Amino acid sequence: MIEGEGILILAATLSAQGALDPVRVWLAAAAGAWLGHLFWFTAGRAIRGRRFGPSSQSFKARVAQVTRLVEARPVTAIFLLQYLYGLRLVGAVALGLTDLSLLRFAAYQIVNCLLWATGVGGTAYLLGGLASKIFHGWFKWIWMGASAALVVLLLRFVDRLVDRIKT
Repeated sequence: MIEGEGILILAATLSAQGALDPVRVWLAAAAGAWLGHLFWFTAGRAIRGRRFGPSSQSFKARVAQVTRLVEARPVTAIFLLQYLYGLRLVGAVALGLTDLSLLRFAAYQIVNCLLWATGVGGTAYLLGGLASKIFHGWFKWIWMGASAALVVLLLRFVDRLVDRIKT
């Protein structure tokens, strides 16, 4: 999976260069994040009620405590989990395990994802514009060099993957 921030930063920087429409980048990022969160929330809803994790009493007590906290303050949980790196998707699954309705989750997530895309994308747009002014015509050469390096790394990864499959 590709992290949303990385792609959004890349797209916002390109939109600062005039290569992409900033409004479309913002809407695409927000819509992609929203759909991803809905998917993982639904995945959590699908496994709700099934046994997972250790069956010890202390684990069950911790799960119950977290569930009570999330259900008591779902809006806070939704907004906090968006910005805690590494917990966004796990958080959506965890929210799906609670009694929070899909409609309510989806409504809060629309606002949350639009704010996220505005913050991350807006910052990248401004910094991308600043970088283009600092580097003037060099920016496209730096971009092409970074893209070439990425292609080389990707080819090395694929080559190693093919070697592993053969053995």
